[in-house]
Amino acid sequence: MTRRITSAVNSLVTNLSRRNALLWLGGSGVTTALMVATQNEVSAKDKQELKLVNPPTLYNPTQNGYSHIAITPARARTVYISGQFGSDLQGNLVSADFEKQLIQAFKNLRYALAAVGAQPQDVAKTTVLIVDYNQNKLIPLGREIGNFWGNKPPANTLIPVPRLALDGMLFEIDAYAVIPEKRG
Repeated sequence: MTRRITSAVNSLVTNLSRRNALLWLGGSGVTTALMVATQNEVSAKDKQELKLVNPPTLYNPTQNGYSHIAITPARARTVYISGQFGSDLQGNLVSADFEKQLIQAFKNLRYALAAVGAQPQDVAKTTVLIVDYNQNKLIPLGREIGNFWGNKPPANTLIPVPRLALDGMLFEIDAYAVIPEKRG
């Protein structure tokens, strides 16, 4: 049995790019298989830009401000942006108000992207942390996501948390972006 599994894994690694094989081995189930298959199909069509994929076998998440899958171009530089929050240039919170912190965090994310030559459409994945989360906080979040990405939001995970790094900090967003070697 172990020999059969090893043989199957070796065959998979041989037949797929290293990144696709790692996605397959690191994930599980139909979604990962679909992502690997979709990545091959989309990458063959256009290797110059980030692709956001929402397969018909999953619900359309764009109405909730995210995409299911982000596929990076073959020749791109990856940028990891630490959690941005509602701070001014001195690192002080701009307000005790959730919505004001959220708006400033998105401004700070835009500044961070610009500093490395990236644009909002280069963002593949974000993680959002919200203190004392409730669904009412989705209204301003959805608005800011729409302002930032329009109807093509990146993959996203929202995590409710009891607190963040600083007292009074209510919102944080980090991002993974890919800057294509050549823009189309």
